Amino acid sequence: MDKTMWLTLAAGALLIFIVFKISLITYRRRRFPEPHYEWEKIDLDDVNFPKEFVWGTATAAHQIEGNQHNNWTSFEDDRGMEPSGEACNHWSLWKSDFDLLSDLGVDSYRFSVEWSRLEPSPGDWNDSAMRKYSEMVDDLISRGIRPMPTLHHFSHPSWWEEKGGFAEKENLEEFQLFCERVFDSLSDRVDVWCTINEPTVFSVMGYTLGQFPPGKRSIFLTLRVMKNMMRGHANVYRSLKKRKPECKIGLAKNVTLFDPSNRWSPIDWPVARLLEWLWNGAWRRCIRTGSMLGSKIPGSKGSLDFIGLNYYTHFITGLFMPTSTKELDFAKRENETYTEFGYPMYAEGLRRAIEFVSEIGVPIEITENGVADSDDSLRPEHLKRHLWIVSEAIREGHDIRSYHHWSLMDNFEWAEGYKMRFGLYSVDFDSQERTLRGSGEIFRQIIRNSQ
Repeated sequence: MDKTMWLTLAAGALLIFIVFKISLITYRRRRFPEPHYEWEKIDLDDVNFPKEFVWGTATAAHQIEGNQHNNWTSFEDDRGMEPSGEACNHWSLWKSDFDLLSDLGVDSYRFSVEWSRLEPSPGDWNDSAMRKYSEMVDDLISRGIRPMPTLHHFSHPSWWEEKGGFAEKENLEEFQLFCERVFDSLSDRVDVWCTINEPTVFSVMGYTLGQFPPGKRSIFLTLRVMKNMMRGHANVYRSLKKRKPECKIGLAKNVTLFDPSNRWSPIDWPVARLLEWLWNGAWRRCIRTGSMLGSKIPGSKGSLDFIGLNYYTHFITGLFMPTSTKELDFAKRENETYTEFGYPMYAEGLRRAIEFVSEIGVPIEITENGVADSDDSLRPEHLKRHLWIVSEAIREGHDIRSYHHWSLMDNFEWAEGYKMRFGLYSVDFDSQERTLRGSGEIFRQIIRNSQ
């Protein structure tokens, strides 16, 4: 074969490759769109919610109760981080904090039950603390507010952490026993439960990026923890459903979207799709098929009566991704507004997240949505945009039952300490005074208008 023929074949092969890549990228652009709305042309007050729609706010025990001794307080000490300390002193001020709920007019409150407070050492059950949680439930019900407990929201006893926590499959029995005991104490009055909050966030932040306890950096451990958390969820789901079949049990899943930095780049697209699959897709596949990352997860298929959707943002990805939050520098789109946390306000992504979880085929409870905004300059617009998205999704047939704003009040924001303010109520952490922000008044008015 002469030189001319070789050159012709090489040119033909190169042309075929180029056509293939362009076709693939074009397909991906159409299959995974990244919409951006002209918000100034949208009437954000044009919303409509069913009369039975549930309005709520959300908190987590470690972030508001204060004076804990768990994996997080140990981590704070070990790393020299800002201590959570008293937090919002909610453990003492819970009745007045529930007055805030009543003042907002919400009819649902998502909170977590602190395992370390209830079982500070193995087998040492704190009946007094359990009675207080029971009193909280009774008080919420008396106000016409639905209690929605979460059984694991990032924190657990130090003694369980020392045994390996979710990294060791043999520890899951203790987690299940804790969940069963809390359920047995409250399920005569509580009908809706979340097993675990954001299992992917917990796994990645604690075992890949090292910014959550136990502060490890191992992809192998991350994948193991992800699978064990799903095993723990499935075990708890099956056990609680046997105890009281009419209870609705789900988990709260953070759906973060991953979009390529350059939507015409043949390199950025594989990175985005891989991260999307690891963060969201592997979990959804487990719920739909009972298999996760090459492992069978017994009892996981169909282990949801509802899905709790936590949505905050999308993440712009490229070839070289950070390996810790200290290296994290959020890529920016020129047309996006950026929050104090550094990530963009991308309300359009909530619609994409709703469509993603809708494929599971169970009702959706939006269990978290909010923004870090200390001066409340962004939160009103953030709130209106996201609720407009919810209203449109309901109008088009998505089965969305509730919206819980994160958060009721400023609190301890995990690795970020107290500098990130998510509350509808601002908190003066010296005096523990709560003050309704302007966005809180907007939220209250939206609730009133929908009833």
